[in-house]
Amino acid sequence: MATFDFEGTPIYYETYSEGEPLLILNGIFMSCVSWKGFVPAFSKYNRLLLLDLADQGQSGKLDHEYTQELQERVVIAFLNHLGLDRVSLCGISYGGEVALRVAGRHPERVRKLVLSNTTAYTSAWLRDIGHSWEYAMNSHDGHAFFKTCIPVVYSPEFYENHYAWAQNREELFVKYFPPEVYDAFARLTRSAETHDERSLLPGITAPTLVISSEFDFVTPLSNQKEIVSQIPNAGHVLIHGAGHAAMYEKPAEFTSLVLGFINSDTENIAID
Repeated sequence: MATFDFEGTPIYYETYSEGEPLLILNGIFMSCVSWKGFVPAFSKYNRLLLLDLADQGQSGKLDHEYTQELQERVVIAFLNHLGLDRVSLCGISYGGEVALRVAGRHPERVRKLVLSNTTAYTSAWLRDIGHSWEYAMNSHDGHAFFKTCIPVVYSPEFYENHYAWAQNREELFVKYFPPEVYDAFARLTRSAETHDERSLLPGITAPTLVISSEFDFVTPLSNQKEIVSQIPNAGHVLIHGAGHAAMYEKPAEFTSLVLGFINSDTENIAID
């Protein structure tokens, strides 16, 4: 819908409706278009804000390495661009890592915080998954990228039951992803290698909901339970039968959890 300038890079965003603002931050392979099916529900009672971080989606592609500190600055610049003092923030995976930085370093800007399938630090497990992804990205081969990076983000049952859909997506990746997209994915992946916000967790003041999945093989449940235990006002929900991409496997559950938490007076929620 629109862009704003961030240090010479155009950053793409979309806004919908009115109400209490809700900003969603994407996982590495996601973009604003990933939320197309969620827009009606998420914008019914809220001002929905979708943002492609630097190197994501329709935002400008960078020509240098960076860390997630840059993405934190993108988020703050975006809020300033819209003249928003405070928003509720929902981060998915990589977006959740950026959201942790924002909530920990700019607590006055975050009303409520939702972290879905997120970890507070890049473990050896996650780092090596990222390295395997990079090998595939550097090939600029859509088939190699899809087979290496995508199946692990879903639960085995979902992937098997939707295999024809997955095959179609693989062909779309091959057809439409140019080399610069794979290079951007690789930079995004490398930017998370130094991610470690564990020391910030006790100082996060926003009421927080951590959404985990039973079959998350990218950011395991133990990593997410650590977040819950360290943030003072955090609740935890486990979505059964879903993988890392819980919002796609269980969209109704995911939507109701996020909106119920964001728009209720309840400070936290704990369901297992």
